[in-house]
Amino acid sequence: MKFDPYEYTGVIVPGSVLVVTLALIFPEILPSITNTLSLGDLGLMLILAFIAGHFVQAGGNAWELIVWKCLGGWPTESVMSASSNLLNQEQRERLQLKLAADFDENTATAFGEGRGQMRELFVHIRQHGSVDRVEKFNRTYGLMRGTAVAFLMAATMVLGFHRDKYSIALLLAATALVFTIRMVRFGRHYAREAFAEYLRTPPSSPAR
Repeated sequence: MKFDPYEYTGVIVPGSVLVVTLALIFPEILPSITNTLSLGDLGLMLILAFIAGHFVQAGGNAWELIVWKCLGGWPTESVMSASSNLLNQEQRERLQLKLAADFDENTATAFGEGRGQMRELFVHIRQHGSVDRVEKFNRTYGLMRGTAVAFLMAATMVLGFHRDKYSIALLLAATALVFTIRMVRFGRHYAREAFAEYLRTPPSSPAR
């Protein structure tokens, strides 16, 4: 199993935003954060940030559902549509032919109706191609999603406990919006790269 520091960064960074916000609102929780930060305090903060990061990413799962629903659905769901800008018409035609050859005709015609098909496609890429760039985009997407939710939670807490600090809450909410926009951008990059890599994989016979 290869150690990937980026996977921990995607949890610790959003978690640290939440931990620092809590420490500033409730100084008695971690008073050293707002004063002097020793090596031991830093270690404790990293542990708390890692734990908090998982709660934030859980909220991120709900946030991405809301965001993509407002945008008309996941980018992988509309890849075959002429209105999608993930692939051009020639690439969409190649994709449909390749899906029919690698899987079956039903998968090709109904692709995008469920996320399970995308998982099958990803497995195919892992077996016959390279997933490095696809996974990098996916990890960055997760980082942007978690950070967006962390700042959104921070804005909510500031507004809930210090209503007179509404300008700070608005700044935090604006930051959450920026990271949400980045989340959407990298989500589309992930989908585009996944399909492009799939089109580069050699043909294979579907299991009968």
